[in-house]
Amino acid sequence: MWRVSLSLITHRFFILVVALGAIHFTLSDQPHNTSVLWENFLGRVAQSSEATQIMGANTPSKDPFIWIGRLIQSYTGIRAEVLILILSNLFLVLFLWELNLFVNSLALPDVAVNTCILVIVWLTSYELSFGSSLSLSCLLTVLVLRSGNDDRWLISGICLALLAITKPFAVFLTPFLLLILVGQNRYASSDALARKLIYLLLPLAGAIYYRWDLYRDITAILGNSALFNLISSVDIQAGLSWTLTATYLGQTIALLILVTGSLICLFVFSTLIHRLLPMTLLLALLITTPYGDLATAAPLISPVFTGLAEACAPPLLKAIQLLFLVFGAIEVFNLF
Repeated sequence: MWRVSLSLITHRFFILVVALGAIHFTLSDQPHNTSVLWENFLGRVAQSSEATQIMGANTPSKDPFIWIGRLIQSYTGIRAEVLILILSNLFLVLFLWELNLFVNSLALPDVAVNTCILVIVWLTSYELSFGSSLSLSCLLTVLVLRSGNDDRWLISGICLALLAITKPFAVFLTPFLLLILVGQNRYASSDALARKLIYLLLPLAGAIYYRWDLYRDITAILGNSALFNLISSVDIQAGLSWTLTATYLGQTIALLILVTGSLICLFVFSTLIHRLLPMTLLLALLITTPYGDLATAAPLISPVFTGLAEACAPPLLKAIQLLFLVFGAIEVFNLF
């Protein structure tokens, strides 16, 4: 894990320098110092929806990330933008820790480390550090998968419910989780199987009831999904040419990387259920995510990167990491 921690610290320091450098060039015609750069950086973070919701304490929110932020702020009085930076980085570290442990149960330790590093240098992974609730969603996703894989279904069910409060993606993981549960308990008593089914499904049902305002519009979510857009484009004369336009080219590249990682996993994992895991995650993401958000949401299905980490020779893997690093730095520079 020390390699993962060192990679995270080094990468995030580099990205922060890029962000401050971009702000410096923006303010080049004005006198400024380091404190001015930092305040401008925090100002950009304060414009995020998470910071706005935490500051709007009187506005109801159903996002667990916002609940935690408001609770901590009520006791500490920390500025909202600083608080979400702390929370997002804390959840990011926990996410990488759980991801390393989970992939270690599927592949060799070096593969687990390289998977985490690919997530760290992913083109849009800076969002996980710059005050985004996505870091908590990624943590919950890995906890769901790891707890289910370890036959700890109460923890898996609670994490799945928390994830389902903000991400319909969670619901489409359920069939795969049921497959794992039944496979693990095919020789167990009916009472034991029923108890574990309740552990998994009852919290999820409660989350769907609580967020019925989100799930009653599930057809609209599916209709706006990347998968629906790709399928519907087959019947249009222009075909899939829109995926190669300047607006969507980055998303298309991200999709190709994710598909490649998923396909490689079909051949490198030892058990059928683990071989199907990355493809299931990718399908769930495509069903619930607009095409324009694929690159941003990719860390949600981080086990997919295991395919690249397993199959690529060290020189090629380093080249891919460097490529991710360069494009990620360009994204941050353009953002700030």
